[in-house]
Amino acid sequence: MFELKLPVETLQVRGPLFAAGEVWLRLGGVEFPGAGWTDSPLSVFGSLYRAVEAALKGETWEAYFFDGPYFVKLIPVAAAPGSPHLVRIAGVCDRDEANPAVLADITIPFRDVVQGVNLTLQSLRAWAADEGDAEIQAMLLAMPYLPEPSLSAPASPC
Repeated sequence: MFELKLPVETLQVRGPLFAAGEVWLRLGGVEFPGAGWTDSPLSVFGSLYRAVEAALKGETWEAYFFDGPYFVKLIPVAAAPGSPHLVRIAGVCDRDEANPAVLADITIPFRDVVQGVNLTLQSLRAWAADEGDAEIQAMLLAMPYLPEPSLSAPASPC
């Protein structure tokens, strides 16, 4: 299970293109980096958005939390022909850079991640419109909804 938790009611605009608030992920049964984690949610969201965008192109990518030594690594997984695309997501604490600790590790259908990111983008856009913050709203409107991953091509009969 993948859930991007970014409750907009916790967001507080603190400057141009900056809001403080809560943001975390539910990766399987793990709240990462922790339930109710306070951070820079727009920055975390932007980092995750870019990581998903890159992973959709087949690239391994990292998304960062900014208030702590935490990041998630998105690793596209080769899918069997005709099967949904999968992505492996590892939640990592690199407080000890020589020995980073994997705190969560799941492999799930990629569409679940894309849908979660797109729903959060929709929620953030509505929040920015309600807040009347034109800069944040413009930034979010410049981010297109991510495309749903298609099924893997079936194997050729030849």
